[in-house]
Amino acid sequence: MIKVNEVTKKYLEFSAVASSVFHIENEEAYQEVLQLLEALLEKVADDKDDPLMPLIDLVSRSMEGYEMKQDDIRQFVLEAEGKDSGIVALKVLMRQYELSFTDLKQEVGSKTLVSMILSGQRSLTKGHIEKLSKRFHVSPSLFFDEAAWR
Repeated sequence: MIKVNEVTKKYLEFSAVASSVFHIENEEAYQEVLQLLEALLEKVADDKDDPLMPLIDLVSRSMEGYEMKQDDIRQFVLEAEGKDSGIVALKVLMRQYELSFTDLKQEVGSKTLVSMILSGQRSLTKGHIEKLSKRFHVSPSLFFDEAAWR
């Protein structure tokens, strides 16, 4: 038999302690919740029935909620939906490194070719991917369009 008063009391205690975990307001709080998630992931058994799994799910959803409020992440998600993931990755790297089309001449070619690739009119070649991977020190798989491989 479920003891309503006991469950309610424990839930309210949990809620008071976990309130900041489920209502992330700033980057500092986000980093603290990230540390909590990492600690939970170290403790959880490799079993979907582990009692910590629902808590990990709640913490992850809270973090996702905060992340989606961040303009750069929201913009990335909107850009990525339905698009070649390799092109999206290249655009993100270009923004991160503050690069223009001409800055990729060594890896891709002319400014026009870079523009055509970024607009989806042309695709990255194996050679482009090899050179970009070396330049940015990332795995070549970052530039493969996941949808094309499904």
